[in-house]
Amino acid sequence: MKVGLIGYSQSGRSALYRACAKGQAKGSVTAVPVPDERFDKIVDQVKPKKVTPATVILDDDHEPISGGQGKAFSTRLLDSARKMDVLLHVVRAFESNIAPYHAEVNPTRDQQLVDEELLLADLQIIENRLEKLAKSLNARQPGHQDYLEKAFFERIQPILEEGTPLRAVEFTEDEQGIVRNFQFLSAKQMVVAFNVAEDEAAQPSQAIQDRMAHLKTQGTESFAVCATIEEEIAQLDPADQPEFLSSLGLTEPASTRLIQAIYRALGLITFFTAGESETRAWPLRSGSNALKAAGTIHTDIAKGFIRSETVSYADYCEFGSLDAAYAAGKMRLEGKEYVVQDGDLLHIRNKS
Repeated sequence: MKVGLIGYSQSGRSALYRACAKGQAKGSVTAVPVPDERFDKIVDQVKPKKVTPATVILDDDHEPISGGQGKAFSTRLLDSARKMDVLLHVVRAFESNIAPYHAEVNPTRDQQLVDEELLLADLQIIENRLEKLAKSLNARQPGHQDYLEKAFFERIQPILEEGTPLRAVEFTEDEQGIVRNFQFLSAKQMVVAFNVAEDEAAQPSQAIQDRMAHLKTQGTESFAVCATIEEEIAQLDPADQPEFLSSLGLTEPASTRLIQAIYRALGLITFFTAGESETRAWPLRSGSNALKAAGTIHTDIAKGFIRSETVSYADYCEFGSLDAAYAAGKMRLEGKEYVVQDGDLLHIRNKS
């Protein structure tokens, strides 16, 4: 999944990117492994030739959001943001003498202005499309794609004008297809990172806590972070990092908090495939069935799906290995419609 970092200049966006990349970033795009103690335990037991953790692609190759007069989002920024699965908005919540935009710190204002820009970009698409559909004879024929689009756009236009992002709206399967086709920005999941001062790294101000609580009611994930400190921690030897984090009152690095927020925003779980040749962690939408999991591994596996040999992670832990869990009768043969649970270990039987 691709996560696009956006934010005003001097918000600390790139510092957070480097911190989450743990010093491994080469350029403005990097893959960050998803931390998972369950996966580590499976790898230690199986000892496979190849280890493939789930990863998140962080993309910092976006223009800074401009301030002052005119549009905050350039055409290039809008186009690049549309290619992302998730938008990570880094908001300045610390004093700065060099920030070129909004010298006075006001995280709520900055966060709201970006949301408004996304809504306006979507409204522009809708207005342009409705203008064209008004001239279309097909838009008057029930069942035609133009007719469906016109009805859909007329439904969501007032919702956007009221300030509600499309990610907070329920859509039918057909409507979801229209949303994807037009790449609406407010339909993308948003994660907000409030970049605070060092003395607020473990305990952000009440104003930030209140804003995070408000965003939660809107279904928007957020977290507080001090990007400069996290960047310094990321450059330390891994063995020394926990002690440094603890001295700041933190238990997890920024990369872990970021990835957890992304997983919550997208509603993701993780399932595992454990083999001696390769052991791998796979992200999957919560509520997905075994057939969808098979397709995540490979489309050919899904096409030839027979059954899923399934062991829960709890049973795996109790018996110490897949072989022991199988011997204890803890392996279940599940069909296509089985809803995969977080931590399940799967082996897909298929017609090969």
